[in-house]
Amino acid sequence: MAREIASAERPQFAHKIELLLTLVGYAVGFGNIWRFPYLTYAYGGGAFLIPYVLSLLCLGLPLFMLELGLGQMTRQGTLGVWSHLGLPRFRGVGIAATMCTFFVTLYYNVIIAWTVYYLGRTIGSLATGGGLPWDAMGLDGAQPCPVSTVIVPAEMAGNPSLFDAATGLFNQSHAADFWCPAGGVPDASTVPPIGFVPLTTRARHCPGAAALHFWQDEVLQQSSGLTDFGGIHEGMLAAYTVAWLLTYFCIFNGVHTSGKVVYVTATLPYIALAAFFVRAVTLPNAGQGAKFFITPDFEHLRDGQVWIRAVTQIFYSLGVGFGSLVAFSSYNERSSNFVRDAVEVSLINCGTSIFAGFVVFPIMGYLAHELSQVNPCISSDDLSGLSSVGLSGTGLAFIAFPIAIARMPGGFFWALLFFVMLLSLGIDSQFAMIESIVTVCADAGLDKRLRRPVLAGIVCLVEFCIGLVFVTRGGIYWFRLFDNYSCLIALFFVAAMEAIGLTWSDANLWAAFKRRVTEWTGIRLGMAFLVSWKFVCPLLIIAVAALSLKSWDVMDARRSRPFPEGTGAFPVWSIWFGWAMALLPVLVALLSTLLPGASSAQWRGRPFEDHGSSTSEQGDGHAKKSEQAYEEEVGAGDATA
Repeated sequence: MAREIASAERPQFAHKIELLLTLVGYAVGFGNIWRFPYLTYAYGGGAFLIPYVLSLLCLGLPLFMLELGLGQMTRQGTLGVWSHLGLPRFRGVGIAATMCTFFVTLYYNVIIAWTVYYLGRTIGSLATGGGLPWDAMGLDGAQPCPVSTVIVPAEMAGNPSLFDAATGLFNQSHAADFWCPAGGVPDASTVPPIGFVPLTTRARHCPGAAALHFWQDEVLQQSSGLTDFGGIHEGMLAAYTVAWLLTYFCIFNGVHTSGKVVYVTATLPYIALAAFFVRAVTLPNAGQGAKFFITPDFEHLRDGQVWIRAVTQIFYSLGVGFGSLVAFSSYNERSSNFVRDAVEVSLINCGTSIFAGFVVFPIMGYLAHELSQVNPCISSDDLSGLSSVGLSGTGLAFIAFPIAIARMPGGFFWALLFFVMLLSLGIDSQFAMIESIVTVCADAGLDKRLRRPVLAGIVCLVEFCIGLVFVTRGGIYWFRLFDNYSCLIALFFVAAMEAIGLTWSDANLWAAFKRRVTEWTGIRLGMAFLVSWKFVCPLLIIAVAALSLKSWDVMDARRSRPFPEGTGAFPVWSIWFGWAMALLPVLVALLSTLLPGASSAQWRGRPFEDHGSSTSEQGDGHAKKSEQAYEEEVGAGDATA
């Protein structure tokens, strides 16, 4: 049972392990399984690990420590922390973090809904005795495979041995005779070189096209573009409702419930990953996939985009800047070693990404091997050809992985395990972010008028209603819009202001914070912490933010074309909408400094006040000594001013 801090009535996790599991569950999410492997695939293989690790050491880990320390030392969420630091003008930073989290949770739960949909369809197919639902194209009674284009020498165009009459696939003995464009797989629009002619064929079974068809036409029921809503997708609405109900029941009673749920949601993905690892390394061509993962292409390190991607991945992966870390650490024991917690969770998170790479890339090697039997322009020795089946973003989880699973013996078992793993990865990240929003609402005083389950229910219901746009047939385009713009600026702004607020606003504040940390935890924050939080982190954040803003049209909306001719039409106004969403949290934060009561004069010399009693007499003594020491320090500062 969770303990209460007497005077502040601040709940705590019942055990330290619950906090660690919550932080691990929050930090380890979808991005570890698909975004990190995709970035590694796209940006130099093993070479991407260099900027990734440097970003962790220089930015990710210090900021993770900072947010855990702020929450634990003030016993407040991302909004209340600033008042308790004596910096009420900075409360807008907490608002910006909460707005950013709100935007993300709107569309993040749609990924969970897609997972629920796949899981439901898999169970349905298993119950009816059919095959996996995304592997039926071309089979008896199913939709036929699409016509595919291959390019061969003109003199071989009439050779009957080019294709197997029974399967419709190319004859492996002629694999070297086909011409392939630099972009990968030819299509009807590809112009062949002189001496070559295009041929069309229709395979009897087509795993790549089947998985893509299931994703686009059954899961998404994809419309032509952003403004073509096309009505609600009933199946996705049901899955979306289930996703929000799961989220609510995980957090309706605060850390009393979420602290128990993480025993399952934070550990199950590791069991599933271990099982997938054992299976992956035994698949044909697994070694080629692992080789691609660990072999560095150092030429990519000259591209500034690689470094920006690495920093962005660390931000999203660790979850800094969203306010969730501050919220959860505020429920931690006052004497807990937050520096050690940050190191442990950060290493677990990044270690999970690397371990996932050794699971994903062998499976990608196997996928290349299987598809090389279907398409002569995909080689089992070169994973670059897999870009034709969609590896970016959601494609790795909902297209490429299902293709590989469908080709494995025991496909139903691996499909169920995979989507249960995705559900566990997503749900604890989602409820952690929702919990931080509810914490801000509670710290703002709403919990005095509304019971915690009611407050959590209102937050979930509001987000559910707004998020219905994502389960329309045009929902995938709104998903992309929010995913590309929602935190483009706010995350960097929040993280930078947290470091600046603590180290630049008032020298006495930094000294008092150090003293409180020492009194409560025994940790002495040396010069390395000050240099990192005062100089290194703000400067690096500003540099990365500036470099990442070089493109105004982030999604290339001006050149977008309607689906299926293109990837979907985005009107020009979507650029303005996206930037308005990106800048809104920052503007609200800046405007909040002008509100009445934002003056810091009334708070001078009073940070860290009224946090309640410690859970032990020793903690009470430490708290009193910290308050007295701060008052003495401020008094000395005033005397010398």
